[in-house]
Amino acid sequence: MIIVMSDADDVLFGHLRRTNEDFAHLVRSVGPEQWTARTPCPDWDVRALVSHLVQANVIYRMLLRGGSSDQFLTIREHNTLGEDPAESFRAAASECLATFAETGALDREVDYPFGPADGRKLLGLLIADTAVHTWDLARAIGAPEDLDPGLVDWVEDNFEHLYAEVAEGPLDPNSTHRHFAAPSLPATAESDQHRMLRRMGREP
Repeated sequence: MIIVMSDADDVLFGHLRRTNEDFAHLVRSVGPEQWTARTPCPDWDVRALVSHLVQANVIYRMLLRGGSSDQFLTIREHNTLGEDPAESFRAAASECLATFAETGALDREVDYPFGPADGRKLLGLLIADTAVHTWDLARAIGAPEDLDPGLVDWVEDNFEHLYAEVAEGPLDPNSTHRHFAAPSLPATAESDQHRMLRRMGREP
């Protein structure tokens, strides 16, 4: 199944580059004592959060190259940071983006374990995941929490496209919330960023 989102593919790549840069900047600023700090993701400290995004880039590259959902579920349990977490993320994100940019990659059907997906849908999911975890990391280490407004608008505009038919996703009424937190109730007056984060189960 091909998901056609509202932006041209070069705009999607621009969003991924931007959110990768924002996340990488925060990783470089994590102090030695902050790697064990708690994050808005209840089961993760800072190190586990950064490892998750390294894993995501490794996994999506693997899926685009014909990897299986079983490999997906195995790799996501590995600690992938090594001695230089910032370099681990930079390398994994760079290699993953290059794979997305290969001819035909965005239209390629992949063995995504949570539902039907092609490369274009994976790209959108990675953009949204990285953006939300950028906010998670900022909150965990006490850094400024404002996300790029254009990126926030894109995630909001494409939310239903991205998470349609994603089992355990934020739109799945039967979700156990093992992989995505339950949406939080909105406040009476919110920014676009707050609304997007609440849809992803955060308490901004």
